Amino acid sequence: MLTQTQHESFASDGYLVVRQLCTESVLEPVRRLIDRYVDALICALYAAGQIDDLYADTPFDERWALAARDYNRDPERPPLTRNWGQSALLDRAIYDLLTDASLLDLVADLIGPEITANGDFWVRPKIPNDPSTTFAYHQDSFYYGGAIWPELRVLSVWLPLVDACEENGCLSFIPASHRYGAIPYRDTGTGQREPIEPIATYGQPQPEPVQVGDLIVFDHRTLHASGHNTTDSQVRWSIDLRYMPTGQSYAWHVSGDDFDTIYPGFVARSADPERVWTWEDWRNRPRSE
Repeated sequence: MLTQTQHESFASDGYLVVRQLCTESVLEPVRRLIDRYVDALICALYAAGQIDDLYADTPFDERWALAARDYNRDPERPPLTRNWGQSALLDRAIYDLLTDASLLDLVADLIGPEITANGDFWVRPKIPNDPSTTFAYHQDSFYYGGAIWPELRVLSVWLPLVDACEENGCLSFIPASHRYGAIPYRDTGTGQREPIEPIATYGQPQPEPVQVGDLIVFDHRTLHASGHNTTDSQVRWSIDLRYMPTGQSYAWHVSGDDFDTIYPGFVARSADPERVWTWEDWRNRPRSE
């Protein structure tokens, strides 16, 4: 599916922007799922007297921003969760996105035909002017905490659910930074991790604005950051997915084999159709609390 030029670009830069791969038929059900989840959260906050309005007639890309602004008027309240996933959003819409044929064709081109969809998918509501949703430059492997070896393949796929630009905090990458391997990092004290060396050590940042339907696929060693949302009331909604070759050890993660019970994945594509999991298989798989 990928052209020779795209393969060379991914190999050279450690990431690739693919335009208009995902259709509304797989993205809109994910938005509806998020919409239902947001509605439940807002109703709970309203019932608890923590916000003054249900914002029921507000568009998808603004409703959570207005509710969060209302909630955050009291600085003594605990912060709102900035990443949503796992059992809270386990739904057929997520399964259908993870197993979308066009998406799996792309993944197969990069990691091979035997594909496991990892269970650590995340919906990220980047609300305006909230530093906690601005993410410092990092390799995804900073957060794995396990053994990182040269043949490890964990592929991230990032999809915007609204158009993402520099103003609302699109992703930025350091091209070719994956060639440095696993680099030293430190904790920032804010729940994030960052390289010990200055970012300029590894190259020049490249912002990557994208539109709905586009996606960005990147290596677990590629340095990337999520910018600050400077809009007045727009949530920069996105979802990120992860894939790896079926049968690859979970030693790459600090949880080891327990990773697959904390974040249960499933075989998304195989030459043997009987190995591929259905939505019901994944939904009914036991999960650790």
